[in-house]
Amino acid sequence: MKNMAPFAFLFLLATAHVVADAPSLGDFTTVTNLWYEGHKSNVLAIAEQRLAANSNDLAGLILKMEYDLEFMNVSNYSNGIIRVLEVSRSITNECFASEKPLFEMALLDFLDYVAHRRRLFSLEEEAQERAKAAIIHKPMTYEIPLKALHDDGLF
Repeated sequence: MKNMAPFAFLFLLATAHVVADAPSLGDFTTVTNLWYEGHKSNVLAIAEQRLAANSNDLAGLILKMEYDLEFMNVSNYSNGIIRVLEVSRSITNECFASEKPLFEMALLDFLDYVAHRRRLFSLEEEAQERAKAAIIHKPMTYEIPLKALHDDGLF
């Protein structure tokens, strides 16, 4: 039994290394802090990891949509918003359900706006908006529905 201690230590060390290397799907606080501190590409990476694990992960879909909107990935707007709307309709948990009407209305209004505009921004305006995206200490636009998902245990 005395000789088992070194092996147990090595096992724990190896296990801790594997867990440390496992991809993090993020939690609400970590993700919003990353965004606020300007590490928005890390938030996108978390969104993509979440979506790779579950393509219907609403938190991942919202995070990806948030990134696309922030960085003017205009070609992704409609599909991203439609996908978020489709998946959000299946969520009936209490906290998210209370935020859902306003959230969906905002997304539908923006989708309608996009559909009726030939071009959302001039190339110069797009460049200015992308530059603004790099500014730190800005909260996420859709932080409230993400917080509701967190409060429901879905984030």
